[in-house]
Amino acid sequence: MLSENGKKIKQLHTTLSKMQQMLEELQSVLSEELNQLKRAQVNPVSLQMLSDNKSRLLSTINFYDEQRKSEEQQLNLAAPYPQHIALKTIWEKIISSASKAKLINSSAFPLIEVHMQKAVTLKSMVRKIDSGVSLYSASGKAQKNLMGKSYDINI
Repeated sequence: MLSENGKKIKQLHTTLSKMQQMLEELQSVLSEELNQLKRAQVNPVSLQMLSDNKSRLLSTINFYDEQRKSEEQQLNLAAPYPQHIALKTIWEKIISSASKAKLINSSAFPLIEVHMQKAVTLKSMVRKIDSGVSLYSASGKAQKNLMGKSYDINI
């Protein structure tokens, strides 16, 4: 039978395992986001779904991290847990996964900027085109004298 301290250490190990699992899932989502952003044209619906999933995972990871801190405080332990091999091993995996996730995420940032610049450029082009020709006047009434040439072609 486990002592009270042993049960708490087991609970901390479970919390760390859940954090590790969520970080691995986050890496997968970040990799998919990066793949989407590498394309010439992004699918906004798919990107939004990835963003929502990423937010959910980050929130879950934060929850487990707060739980970890509380459990550490009860046990009077602190990462990287040099006196507990099992905890130390999983903590090293967490650090590695977090570093990989950070690297993937920082690779996505410049690609997001490129797509944002494309959107700004396209919006500017549409405004320039739109400002010259209008079927309606500023008051909202239909214009009768449109500028430009019209052709009546019969075949």
